[in-house]
Amino acid sequence: MPWLQIWLEAGREGQVFTYANSPETPAGIGDLVRVKLQGRPHTGLVVGWLDQLPASLSSKRIQPILEIWQRAAVDPDWQNLMTSVAAECHTSLFKTLKSALPPGWLGQRNQGPSRPSRAIWLVERSDAALLSQPLTERQQQLLEHLGRHSGPVPLRDLCGEAGFSRAVLKGLEARGLVQRLQAPPEGSGAGLAPAHWPALTEAQASAVQAISGAPAGAEFLLWGVTGAGKTEVYLRAAAQALELGQGTLLLTPEIGLIPQLLDRARERFGCRVVEFHSGLSDGARVAAWRRCLEPEAVVVVGTRSAIFLPMPRLGLIVLDEEHDSSYKQDSPMPCYHARDVARLRARHSGARLVLGSATPSLESWLSCQSPQPASRLLRLPERIGSRPLPAVRVIDMRHELADGHRRLISRALMGRLEQLQEKGEQAVVLVPRRGYRAFLSCRSCGEAVLCPHCDVSLTVHRSKGGQEWLRCHWCDHRAEMGNRCGHCGSTAFKPFGAGTQRVMEQLASELEGLRLLRFDRDTTRGRDGHRRLLDRFAQGEADVLVGTQMLAKGMDLPRVTLAAVLAADGLLHRPDLRSSEQCLQLLLQLAGRAGRGEKPGEVLVQTYSPDHPVIRHLVDGRYELFLAEESQLRRQGGLVPFSRACLLRLSGPSASGTATAAAALAERIRSQVAAAGWLLIGPAPAPVARVAGKSRWQLLLHGPAAQPLPLPTESLLREGLPAGVGLAIDPDPLCL
Repeated sequence: MPWLQIWLEAGREGQVFTYANSPETPAGIGDLVRVKLQGRPHTGLVVGWLDQLPASLSSKRIQPILEIWQRAAVDPDWQNLMTSVAAECHTSLFKTLKSALPPGWLGQRNQGPSRPSRAIWLVERSDAALLSQPLTERQQQLLEHLGRHSGPVPLRDLCGEAGFSRAVLKGLEARGLVQRLQAPPEGSGAGLAPAHWPALTEAQASAVQAISGAPAGAEFLLWGVTGAGKTEVYLRAAAQALELGQGTLLLTPEIGLIPQLLDRARERFGCRVVEFHSGLSDGARVAAWRRCLEPEAVVVVGTRSAIFLPMPRLGLIVLDEEHDSSYKQDSPMPCYHARDVARLRARHSGARLVLGSATPSLESWLSCQSPQPASRLLRLPERIGSRPLPAVRVIDMRHELADGHRRLISRALMGRLEQLQEKGEQAVVLVPRRGYRAFLSCRSCGEAVLCPHCDVSLTVHRSKGGQEWLRCHWCDHRAEMGNRCGHCGSTAFKPFGAGTQRVMEQLASELEGLRLLRFDRDTTRGRDGHRRLLDRFAQGEADVLVGTQMLAKGMDLPRVTLAAVLAADGLLHRPDLRSSEQCLQLLLQLAGRAGRGEKPGEVLVQTYSPDHPVIRHLVDGRYELFLAEESQLRRQGGLVPFSRACLLRLSGPSASGTATAAAALAERIRSQVAAAGWLLIGPAPAPVARVAGKSRWQLLLHGPAAQPLPLPTESLLREGLPAGVGLAIDPDPLCL
């Protein structure tokens, strides 16, 4: 009888331990079992077995398992996927499991397929007696939550994912504002009937037909201009998968994009939609995980981490905005890209993979260009209703300065904003940084105020009452505003640059009556923070939405006719291989927010570099020409993706100790790397050499494309590292 290899969530990354199997009820791979470790009960996952014990282990000292907690908790195919991800990311299986499983998953016993859930739905009542007493804040929020769904919402979703208490439900039920039944009424909860679905354009219908008729494991790049109806293609493909009893993973790069996509999916599929992302509670994520294991096929709407959800009959994987860098996890390990995991998963499960974007990544575009392409290109070349793409106007800030206009907001943009209320239109204004000012600097000696724990400048923030403070956007360190330079003693302190708060202040002071909302990480905190703010803007509570890069991602706001970019130069001149590609993607995506309704849109870009190639391609709108030129440049230089890179990042409390460890690691692997034809660059300090008090050094490996990394295992790489020095292996990093 084999000995069991059981993974326990012991330590930071989990460990594997050996236990004796039960002869009466033997456990198998994928089972959850209860065992004892150091006298305390734990739940573990069976990940393998041993036919013979190694000489270092004695059978007399090995404990038996206590009980089988749950049979087949994970599918063998899912576990094989985890093994493949671990190998691709050059990390241990146990770190991969730790990253993939929701927090607390091992601690909860699954009671088998869930019973039919009672449904809650909103009852439209106008009886004034019902509202004789005001609603509590949570009761009002619950009614708003129910009002956003086309049908009933399962009770388990309200008390799990949505986080409402049963006391709130009972209060509304007692007043007759909600009803509860054991099962939804006939036909409810199933979403819109097909007769009410929007008509497809010819290009949309062709794309849906191509996806539905493709063989298992096929991959597509759905390239549609902003407003061309990519989401409708996703929903039609998901509907066809559901008809076949297959599930769908519908991923989006940011939590802020979840609300709109979730609402559209629930309108279409009702209670068969599952939400999954890090903004949910641990219990809600575990409940979603369990739901995916049930026999009924579901549509999952989630972010990057949802790619690991177990779906035994997975038929479709969609990555919307596939170009977005948020799909890449660079810390902690495994450093995976959801697009790469999706490709692995499509091969393992036979699911069709759809990568959608208005600005595809260079890698995805190239995968469609070879004589035998790995991916098939589907195009949506026009907006719904043949609406025109917005015209782009570049504001040369050098001319503004020469004419004596030294303000942050150009005269052209100011004039356009003044017309919004009169025309009943809205605008979005992108500012590269949040906060009030970019940094605080001494005008006498030029010294900037840095974070004491990180090698970055502190950002100036301001409260509504005018109180200012300093904050680090890396480690969240906060400090008071000083009035004297710590370097030279001068009192000539001055904040420089502008963040979202400063732009809001200037607009409010110069355009009286203009209604403003701020959309950045500081204003969208908390559950449903993104949804609440976007709902206010969509309902016309503001004329202008001022925000960071979150503004450019996937929002559909029909009244927006103007998209503006302030200080575009901060985006153009970053020292990174992909800076031009990512900047053009961001600007084109932002431009796509304008003119999605009946009125045409316009884009204003303020810059001191109007002749920059990115600005030129933004104006002419020929993104594919940019990709062709960029690929040629990288091919000539032997750069990614025509070669491969890997970063080894070390961090530790001591600058000298971390540097020494990096140098020693470089010497240990140099000969192996060179023998494989790879180049080892470094060690060198990381671009931000200190974060949260830890010194950071890195090694860069550069070699032939599509070759395995010439590295020993992660455990061997860690051998010899001093205590306290961490190592992260990042295959195919985005930042180079």
